[in-house]
Amino acid sequence: MKNKKERIKEEILNAAAKRFGYYGYSKTTMAEIAKDCSMSAANLYRYFRDKSAIGTKIAQRCFGRVCELLQTVASDPALTAEQKVKEYILTTVRYNFKEFKDSPEIMELVEHVCKEGAEQINSHRNESVAILIAILAEGVKSGEFEIEDLEETAVSIRIATLVFHATPLFLMFKNHCTTEDEMARMAEQVAELIFKGIRKG
Repeated sequence: MKNKKERIKEEILNAAAKRFGYYGYSKTTMAEIAKDCSMSAANLYRYFRDKSAIGTKIAQRCFGRVCELLQTVASDPALTAEQKVKEYILTTVRYNFKEFKDSPEIMELVEHVCKEGAEQINSHRNESVAILIAILAEGVKSGEFEIEDLEETAVSIRIATLVFHATPLFLMFKNHCTTEDEMARMAEQVAELIFKGIRKG
């Protein structure tokens, strides 16, 4: 259970994410975030040193949530390895649509994170690839996949599906696939191409 300080920080991040997504990162001030949280700007600085720290923490929280969802897919005993790979890709599509559908100005925050949060981005990528490697290894063990180099294949799959999980590309491509179903269908098509290369037999 979260303590009071953690709950307040969560409220600040929720308010800031909403404002960043609607008004843009650059146009948002600490005073506005504080007002949204019904606190003074001075009090807000007790929890976060500046707007950049808030933006970075929001990104970290998003990365954490995505990896939790991916790990849930990887741990599902009811799914075959092939189903897990497909669900791995579709999970990011669903998450991004849910997270960004009402955030027309979220790209500014994404650009900030890409500039200031390289370490976080690399950490998220490594964790995501590790989850995928585990799924592929399971598929090799079960006889579903034939793969010589698990890590190389996992990285290649991440690159092939970049548009579905790399937020800048996702937001740009979302203009062509305007609904979650459209994007999901495209993701399934890409998954099928991947399976043609790694299915055993």
